[in-house]
Amino acid sequence: MLDLGAGNGWLSYRLATLGYSPVAVDLLANGFDGLGAARHYNSALPKLFPRFQAELDNLPFASNQFDCAIFNASFHYSENYQRTLTEAIRCLRPGGTVIIADSPTYSAESVGYQMVEERQKSFRKNFGFASDSLKNLEFLTPHIMRQLADSLKLEWQTHKIWYGFRWASRPMFSRVKRRREPSQFVIYTAQVKK
Repeated sequence: MLDLGAGNGWLSYRLATLGYSPVAVDLLANGFDGLGAARHYNSALPKLFPRFQAELDNLPFASNQFDCAIFNASFHYSENYQRTLTEAIRCLRPGGTVIIADSPTYSAESVGYQMVEERQKSFRKNFGFASDSLKNLEFLTPHIMRQLADSLKLEWQTHKIWYGFRWASRPMFSRVKRRREPSQFVIYTAQVKK
């Protein structure tokens, strides 16, 4: 299983404890929040999972060798969704599964752009400089997911997560308070047909 955008490897660790064979990939390798931080799992695992420092658009793996590619809270950082997804699919065996989880999703791009603008203003206020050195979209919409499905011949299945009534009522309270639509976190899965 490819854990793409693995950060400190927490998901790879969880997958390993469940008997899977994860491979963690991230651009950061530092010991704080990058792949180097996975050393903390050494004492809990018989053997630490493999870790590779790489860009998600240029994975250092042969084609057709993984059963699953998971983007957990990482896909929305891609600078080009189609290129990133195409590279992950290249690494999957026929019938493999791609999973996009924990990426903010909005009903329309205009709402996503509003969120990005709010985040950038907050970052500039707190740190004195812009946070947008990488040009990524930072969100998903149903329209974006349909475009990816059409261009890559995928059929997305969406899985909505129940976080409780308080979370579910956020959109209603946002409308009442005339605030931006809150992000939703949907899990998207698709089986790759090659």
